[in-house]
Amino acid sequence: MKRVKSPNPNVFANYPLNRAGNERRSAEWVTAQQTHPDAQMIIISGQNPLIVRDSPLSRLSWLMLEALSLLPVQKDLVLLGLEGSAPRFAVDVTGHEDVFEGLGEFADLRKSAPYMSADDLAIIGHAMWLLNWHERHQRCPQSGETTVMADGGYKRVNPSSGVEQYPRINPVAIVLPTFGEKVCLGRGPDFPPGFLSAFAGYLEPGETLEECAIRELHEEAGLKATDAEYIFSQPWPFSASLMVGFIAPVESLELTLDPEEIAEARWCSREEIRDALQGHHDHGFFVPPPYTIAHQLLKVWVAR
Repeated sequence: MKRVKSPNPNVFANYPLNRAGNERRSAEWVTAQQTHPDAQMIIISGQNPLIVRDSPLSRLSWLMLEALSLLPVQKDLVLLGLEGSAPRFAVDVTGHEDVFEGLGEFADLRKSAPYMSADDLAIIGHAMWLLNWHERHQRCPQSGETTVMADGGYKRVNPSSGVEQYPRINPVAIVLPTFGEKVCLGRGPDFPPGFLSAFAGYLEPGETLEECAIRELHEEAGLKATDAEYIFSQPWPFSASLMVGFIAPVESLELTLDPEEIAEARWCSREEIRDALQGHHDHGFFVPPPYTIAHQLLKVWVAR
């Protein structure tokens, strides 16, 4: 019987808007959307979106496009997509946050994520990804000439040469090594004491994601896996990454850690992981929060 994948449980996934991929190819169509009577936008400053706190939850602060008149300089809008027929945009206002005082507050997304809806997180993650990429890639990689936004914000073009560049995506394999009824977690040197997570690493040229998962386990922990089972993926806007999750049975419990990558590692039982997922620290460690793919991978493993 063909296996049917369950819905992706990861935040920043399950994008709720129509990306309007065909329509946005027309510059005239994109421009016309900015005069749509129901057009709205969200604004960010770096990695801090403008939100409204409706205790105990928070939500994105959606503004009419007329609010752009508050800015002393012109800023490019990126098209996030359509909600029904209503266009939704985003703009980066870094350096001009004060003009939006009273319309919400700029909040750290990592700290706000647990209190925001799945739809809001998917939208702000997408917006942050695009806007941060535009900020860092304003020149042509071949000639160094200034490029312009095109396709509603989904690419940049060198007007003189036609050279195109597209948003950067950094694939990462994140993997849980298992042995029988145990799973291994590790702590990076920069992680706080007691914080354990899955093993992860960036994809290298000419490598499949499965090969990456197997290689990372061997390099970081000395564990040998012969296969890696894909579980699900998560867009991760903080580092423009696509986190691709795996579970991989390994041949033994013996660990050989790379001290530059892993400060400590331990094998944990299902009971220990179940308790940690519920926020208990009785076993001397804690795991990543629910909005991370590492947390969701652990939930899958425990449920098995």
